[in-house]
Amino acid sequence: MPHSRHFSINQLTEGIYALTASGQGGAMSNAGIIDMGGFTLIFDTFNTPQAGLDLRKAALQLLNQPIGYVVNSHWHGDHVRGNQCFPGVPIVSSTRTRARMQATQPQWLERMTPLLPQLNADIAGAAEAVDAEPDEAVRAKLALRHGYLLEIRESINTLIVTYPNVTYESQLWIHGSRRSARLLSLGRAHTECDSVLHLAADSILFAGDAVAVNNHPLLTDGDPLDWLSALKTLGKLGARHIVPGHGPVSDAASIKDMQQYISDLLAICKPFSGPEFKPPAADIPVPEAYRDWDAAGVFQRNLEFLLSRQV
Repeated sequence: MPHSRHFSINQLTEGIYALTASGQGGAMSNAGIIDMGGFTLIFDTFNTPQAGLDLRKAALQLLNQPIGYVVNSHWHGDHVRGNQCFPGVPIVSSTRTRARMQATQPQWLERMTPLLPQLNADIAGAAEAVDAEPDEAVRAKLALRHGYLLEIRESINTLIVTYPNVTYESQLWIHGSRRSARLLSLGRAHTECDSVLHLAADSILFAGDAVAVNNHPLLTDGDPLDWLSALKTLGKLGARHIVPGHGPVSDAASIKDMQQYISDLLAICKPFSGPEFKPPAADIPVPEAYRDWDAAGVFQRNLEFLLSRQV
């Protein structure tokens, strides 16, 4: 298998690979490499151009054939900022995803560029902390943070916002000589425009951020009730292998876990559905079932979002 500090590669079946983000590097989310027969299909392109470049290299090394299409599941930067690493390759998304990328990605770069002097100072401080730390375990954690900051600086300096140039509305089939893939737009879920990739013959679903495994999913850019409806749709597909947007490859149980998470947070916030006093989100404990999940800070953001809707 090709090696990258950004991700690990898991072969799901012959010609289909899930790339799961490592705790270091610039991937931040998961991606997919699919042998369609005669060409390769890429699902999502990670958070930084550096990670996207390793994704491209891995696809070419694994399958030794042209990359035919790149798919963006939704508009969040950690799934699309590697697009520039696939020059000349058609990039596919829903129509709404392309519009949201146009509305958000240039502004993100404009906000980040003036922060580079402070980022340089943070990088210097992180390097000093690594050098001064005597404990090896602590030093390793500090080194990861230093590497992450370096990654972000390089990505800001090298990012070329690259948009999809093929769009669709509800579904799109992509056919190769080996297999067919269906892109399905869920509409509002994690965001207002989430797409998934279903490989029915292989019983594999690349779910993007419509599913997260052992990770607190971000609710603030979508609609929880619509998301529950979208998850019901995914459950009916009957896929045995689910590749989430974040976390390890799982099975159909991950869809039920997502449904339970959203339902639990809605239940927590339901008593505060009127104009009366609402508790600070920070005062509401994380349910025991989710205390070991990654991205713990997202739980409070989700509660703040849901409480703000309960007026």
